[in-house]
Amino acid sequence: MNVDLVIHSIRELVTFAEAKPGKATEESAGILYDAAVAVDKGVIIDYGPNDEILRKYKAKREIDASGKLVTPGLIDTHTHMVFAGSREDEFEYKIMGLPYEEILSRGGGIYRTVEATRKASIEELVTRALDVLGEMIQYGATVVEVKGGYGLDSEGELKLMEAAKRASALTPVHLVLTMQAHVVPREYKGRRREYIDYYINSILAEAAKRKLARYSDVFCDKGAFTPEETRYILEESLRLGLRLRIHADQLSYIGCSDLARDLPIDAMDHLDYLPGENIRLLAEKGVAAGLTPTSEMAMFSPRTPPVRELIENNVPIALGTDYNPNNMTPNIQHAMDLATYKYRITPLEALAAATVNAAHSLRLEDRGRIARGYRADIVVWRVPNHRWIGYLWGVNKAETVVIGGEKVWSKP
Repeated sequence: MNVDLVIHSIRELVTFAEAKPGKATEESAGILYDAAVAVDKGVIIDYGPNDEILRKYKAKREIDASGKLVTPGLIDTHTHMVFAGSREDEFEYKIMGLPYEEILSRGGGIYRTVEATRKASIEELVTRALDVLGEMIQYGATVVEVKGGYGLDSEGELKLMEAAKRASALTPVHLVLTMQAHVVPREYKGRRREYIDYYINSILAEAAKRKLARYSDVFCDKGAFTPEETRYILEESLRLGLRLRIHADQLSYIGCSDLARDLPIDAMDHLDYLPGENIRLLAEKGVAAGLTPTSEMAMFSPRTPPVRELIENNVPIALGTDYNPNNMTPNIQHAMDLATYKYRITPLEALAAATVNAAHSLRLEDRGRIARGYRADIVVWRVPNHRWIGYLWGVNKAETVVIGGEKVWSKP
């Protein structure tokens, strides 16, 4: 049978073909040795022992993966990558111990990014987004979630999301677009409910009408939105046909993760202050836990989520870079490597968190696995097996990245 592509002579192939989202084990990972993968029309049509695949298929193109690890493409489940400006001076302020409130008083923080983003043209935002995506591809990212949240008003938010949508059409990476209720802007000080109604009726509704997003997300935490405000925004998001995500329990526990009890939330992210009883709630409701270890570093946070307890309760953990102007890393491998050290998770658990579990977090039914009928998003690594995740770090371990059956990047 003639096919478009065969990746052959694979030393270790991690498929997750039959794995359920959740705890990753050697038995569930579907690991094959001396293997090959056949791809046609952008879809994986077969995989298995190397000699068997080579006998069955004649390929127009081949990738020799001799001595290499091959896995599903990596999925970055949490970014805020469309914005303008930078805040590199604030990094030094944080190192010196300056409180965030003081940085805000000096004209910095999120409102500085909002000001720059509002001033930027849509063309400037698209160009910057494509530059960042070009970096992400090199580290193996084949799917990236992109949130809004740096416009805050109708013109700014819709421009930001339109830029993300345009960038999506110009990159091989699949973008999952998410509206973000981030903070109440300064011009609405003392008028929170008025802003929330404005956000829903003038921003969220218009974005849903123009199909600028699949998800709605709310930053629920001390200093952002309360659980009651978050519930209202998410309920209205459902009415508008959007799926739900949430930033929860990052800076404190004020009841945000409790919202999983009666709202159909696909993923709760951060969870540094998640109470033990809500671990079982997330497991019961099938909510994924989105973890962002690089964000914890950028925030100089003394806390980490209860990761081992989440895993042992079979809550699917998913990883994201949380790329944003306060955490400028486009490298999903960095998040994976760092997770092994900060969270004491295994390399295989980190890989699952950036593939099969990440796909579940975004409710993507044809990504995150090497399996028949799945989209051919694949990474060939320049290491021999998955145990090099975390073990070799600080460098790019990807050698070739395939998206939709096409080689989109290869190490020079």
